[in-house]
Amino acid sequence: MPDAPEVEPTYLVAAKTKDVEPGQLKGVRLRGGHEVVLANDQGRIHAFEAYCPHQAWPLKWGALDRGTLICALHVWRFDLQTGALVDPPLGDCLKRYPTRIEGDQILVGIDSP
Repeated sequence: MPDAPEVEPTYLVAAKTKDVEPGQLKGVRLRGGHEVVLANDQGRIHAFEAYCPHQAWPLKWGALDRGTLICALHVWRFDLQTGALVDPPLGDCLKRYPTRIEGDQILVGIDSP
């Protein structure tokens, strides 16, 4: 049986580029109620699920450090490029969402239902 074709995500406006400075995290509620956290790592914007998979702590209260997003509750570190858990080595990964910039707006790709 052939693989199902990959579905293009629906891109929603999340914020203006000026609202997420380098080194900053910003929690955002997108149209439709989707919650994400935006991370600006040296000018590159990343988007992740809004809550840590460990104990649902808001990641907007975390920090960025050396290519990782750190959850403020138990200092779990997630790789910004992949969402993989870096430290501790065992645990759930962080869901990533694709991003793109159009003009001065940050758009986040959400899976279509």
